[in-house]
Amino acid sequence: MEWSKLKNVILLMLVCVNVILLLLVGSQESRDHRYREETLQAVQEVLEKGGITFGLDEVPEDLSLPLVTVNRDRDSEAAVAAALLGEVTLQGESEVRPRYAGEGGTAEFSMNGSFTISLQPGVRTLESGEDYDEASQACLEAMGFTGTLEDLEMNGSDALLTYCQSWDGSPLFSCSVSLYWQGEDLIRVEGQRLDGTVTASSNTKLLSTTTILVQFLAGINEGGYVCSRIDDMTAGYLTSSNTTRQIQLTPVWRFLTDTGTYYVNAVTGEFTPLE
Repeated sequence: MEWSKLKNVILLMLVCVNVILLLLVGSQESRDHRYREETLQAVQEVLEKGGITFGLDEVPEDLSLPLVTVNRDRDSEAAVAAALLGEVTLQGESEVRPRYAGEGGTAEFSMNGSFTISLQPGVRTLESGEDYDEASQACLEAMGFTGTLEDLEMNGSDALLTYCQSWDGSPLFSCSVSLYWQGEDLIRVEGQRLDGTVTASSNTKLLSTTTILVQFLAGINEGGYVCSRIDDMTAGYLTSSNTTRQIQLTPVWRFLTDTGTYYVNAVTGEFTPLE
């Protein structure tokens, strides 16, 4: 057989093999998708039988966040205080709860990441045409804090804004910061933040979304909680630690319902209500 004809035969065989492989992969993906859809439908039916309506348009995909261990960095605390207050000096020698003071106000930090910064009126104010969210985001950016607005409360001309910290693009539910505005003046910033370096990261196999939903229902029933509707289901992290220096970030699902907020650990399935 001539080489040109043999080459054409080989190419045709390779094309046929690739087509067969694609059909097999497509068939497997189709079966997996159908199985997932049927499982999710069954779980939603179980929820409804338990008196809980799934209020989301669609069920989220399975979670794929890594388990992360972080070494807390406290060296940035002075810079955080100075970012809002201007020049500050350390008051005393306490490493447990250092306090910084300057003409702009005072700042106090704890070993677990919590802090309070009190500002003198006029140090941080709303700029012309700026709203509270824009001004608050600018302050958080100056502090090196990345987060999303979780709540905004207005009381006359005063405002309270609360932001949830983000870690590599995912919510870190354990850490949030609140900013208190008195008219156009920012007077206090307080909350909890995590700043540090990742020392370990592992891609542990996480529970599927369907299993998480079943664990949620079991937790509601076993704990005697009253819930009739799931309004939101968000993936993120909770912190856990035996020390104040080394922090483990555990992937979780946060459920917002008509009666409260609950978490389900994506590794163990543990159900925890927000206290």
